[in-house]
Amino acid sequence: MSEARLGEIAAAHQGGGLVAVSKHAAFEHERSVPVATGRVATVQEIRALRTAVCSAMSHWIERGTLGADAARFDSELGVVLHHELQIVPSDAAHEDTWSFLTLMVFPDLATLRFPGLHKDRMVGTPRNALRRVWQRQEVLGDWLQTADAPLGEDELVGLFERSAMVRNRRLARITAGIVAAHDGANRSAWARNFYKAVTFQTGMRMLDVLDDAALTDLLTQTAAQVTVD
Repeated sequence: MSEARLGEIAAAHQGGGLVAVSKHAAFEHERSVPVATGRVATVQEIRALRTAVCSAMSHWIERGTLGADAARFDSELGVVLHHELQIVPSDAAHEDTWSFLTLMVFPDLATLRFPGLHKDRMVGTPRNALRRVWQRQEVLGDWLQTADAPLGEDELVGLFERSAMVRNRRLARITAGIVAAHDGANRSAWARNFYKAVTFQTGMRMLDVLDDAALTDLLTQTAAQVTVD
C-alpha cells in the first residue's frame, strides 16, 4: 500500500497543493487488517475521527504552511490525536496503525507538516508524522504545553530515540523537566550528553523502585556532572 499511496499523495500535492491532498483522504483499504490486540474500526468511526481531528486543526489546514510554527503544530496535533484516537500503547506500537492513519486518513496533516513527503514521515516508523507527536503526548502529557522553556525538536528527538528512557514515563518526564530548566549555553548539545548519562543509569540501577523525590535527586546529581563536548 505505502509506495503506491505515497505516489498518489505526492502527485496530488504537486498538482493541487494541500487542498488536493485532502480530497485523497480515505477510510478503508482492501489490504488493511486490524492489529492482534484490537478490533476493526468501522468506516463511520474512522470518518468521525477525521472530522474531529481536522476540525480541531482547521486553522492550520487553512494556513496551508507552518513556517516557524512547526513546534506549535506538533504540540496541538499531539493533544488532539491523543484525545481522539483513544488507543492503548500496545496498538500504537504497530507500524501498520500509523501507516493507515497517515497515508489514508490524514494525508493532508502529514503533508502539511512534512511537505517533502519523505517515506519515514509517511509510513509507520517512529519518525512518522503522527506517531511521533502522539507518543510525545502519551509520555510527557500536558507538560509539553505548560513548560516555561519547552524542549526543542532536537531535544525531543534525542529523548524519544532512547527507548530505555521513554518506557519509564516518570523517568522521561523528570529528565525532560531537568533539560527544560537547564540555562547553560548550547542546551541541545548538553541534553544529548545528559541523555547518554541517564541511559547509563538505567543499566546500572533499578530506577523503577525509586520514588519521585529519589529519582529527581539522582537525575539532578547526574545532570550536574554533564558537560558540553
